[in-house]
Amino acid sequence: MKNILHNVFLAIGLGTVIFVPLLIVDKGLNDTLVSVLIWFGASILYGLSFTLLKLKTKLRYPIHFLSCFIMTLAVRIGYSYYSKGRVDFTKLLLITIPIFIIIYMIMYFYMRYFGTVYNDKND
Repeated sequence: MKNILHNVFLAIGLGTVIFVPLLIVDKGLNDTLVSVLIWFGASILYGLSFTLLKLKTKLRYPIHFLSCFIMTLAVRIGYSYYSKGRVDFTKLLLITIPIFIIIYMIMYFYMRYFGTVYNDKND
């Protein structure tokens, strides 16, 4: 099952890399493709942020949490400005913070108990 999921996510990533530029060439850069490009760029940054979990420090989880939150906030601010021409920080933070914390907690427990991120004995 783990290999099947790995292959599915690999195919999604490769499909995005291959077909998004082709869709842009065929259909032009519309709002949907801008959203897909933002999602794709954020996914790359989130993927790179997992290298922080290989640090040999007890602070690797808080560092990873903060880097992911900053990326999420930056993407949300950028997309809000792109789509509306302005940013309502209060509304943005009221929506982003609880959703991000819930998703990160789920992801953290998955990484901790089922993932491949190994912990030191003294964690």
